[in-house]
Amino acid sequence: MRNRTRSYRNALLVAVVTAAALPAAAGTPAAPAPQLQLPEVKTWTLDNGLRVAYLPRHEAPVVAVHVWYHVGSKEERPDRLGAAHMFEHMLFKGTVHVRPEEHARHIQRVGGSLNAFTTQDTTAYHEQLPKQYLQFACKLEAERMRNLLLRKEMIDTEREVVKEELRLRYENSPIGKGLQKFFATAFTKHPYGWLAIGTKETLDATDKDYLQYFYDTYYVPNNALLVVVGDVSEDEVRTCADTYFAKIPRGKEPPRPADERPEPPQTEKRRVVVEPRQIGIVLGGFHIPEAKHPDMYPLRVLAKILSDGESSRLYRRLVRTDKIAVAAGGQVFALEHPGLFLTFGVYLQPDQGDKVEAALLDEIAKVRDAGVTDKELQKAKNQLESDLVFSLESASGLATQIGQSWINTGDPAAFLGDADKIAAVTADDVQRVARQYLVESNLTIVVIPPKGGAK
Repeated sequence: MRNRTRSYRNALLVAVVTAAALPAAAGTPAAPAPQLQLPEVKTWTLDNGLRVAYLPRHEAPVVAVHVWYHVGSKEERPDRLGAAHMFEHMLFKGTVHVRPEEHARHIQRVGGSLNAFTTQDTTAYHEQLPKQYLQFACKLEAERMRNLLLRKEMIDTEREVVKEELRLRYENSPIGKGLQKFFATAFTKHPYGWLAIGTKETLDATDKDYLQYFYDTYYVPNNALLVVVGDVSEDEVRTCADTYFAKIPRGKEPPRPADERPEPPQTEKRRVVVEPRQIGIVLGGFHIPEAKHPDMYPLRVLAKILSDGESSRLYRRLVRTDKIAVAAGGQVFALEHPGLFLTFGVYLQPDQGDKVEAALLDEIAKVRDAGVTDKELQKAKNQLESDLVFSLESASGLATQIGQSWINTGDPAAFLGDADKIAAVTADDVQRVARQYLVESNLTIVVIPPKGGAK
């Protein structure tokens, strides 16, 4: 549905807008992280292959019910891009026993909320509602796992909705267009090179036959994780799973086309200049390992120091000191397969592009050459632990951590070890990963000049 989309790439859009809109503030000293109370996640597998993860949380009389499917844009055919994202819309458009849009209305009538999102690796659907409606939510989710009605008129309507989303968020957006070009340049073979939104041409080519194949192949219990977090018992969750999901037949093992298209090592710098837009953007990024790789922990610490927030090195240098950008930052794309470490600077004057690019690379070089300070290290680690604590405050936040952990590692409870692994990161670790991954031969630069300039 139009407003039920969330993508990890969209986090960059939020970062840019936020950084540009907020006034500059002085750097804050390192503060101790909140106390982390690690929960226990119970998991089991039904005979049809459905994984179930349950975590009790009794602070409020609510329950979060998520279903995560191990399918994203990287499972699509190159000439049918956008199919995974279309299902995010279409699963609200009616099943054998639930009329179009009634799934959402049913949840909202009982005081619940719901959403869905698509990424390169997953498509997830989730609700949070009063705990007495756990069985109701499970019944609805099981219904659309296998009983979706794919009607041509519905497909045609949702295709146009997605095309409009493509136009607004990417084709008419400097940041969206930059990301589109950046991923296509950084990934020359792997499916991460295309966006989950697709293109006009591939969306037009995505017909009912292909969508039915996609649904029958990937929307099966042995390709899904049911997550339940909240004020309910394990017996209630087992009853829910057994009653509504256990009867769904197991599907064939879904194909993994991305496994056959690994990205070859990058051996030289890539630089692309895109046609001018309303504002100027420099995107600079580096290939990094998959999310479950041990180096992701020092890379996440490095990202906090280098590019996260107004006290980061990039923001202070580009926005405050040199005054050549209106926003600067970055994001770690921690994915199931090897991802990207992204940095960016947003500028307005045509003659600032080269200066922004040079400053970005200079700050990265400083980390490689001189490392980070103990103060920076501790502050970044505290921030990361705080982020984890805050993500665990709600039932839905916990369910999201469980689902993403399953997608990235195969283990729904793997995220529980993050705090200890972040705490163990040293300044030497941070400098080592900067020297290993943030090097020129592994660098992709995409420049979008502002209108009125060539670079």
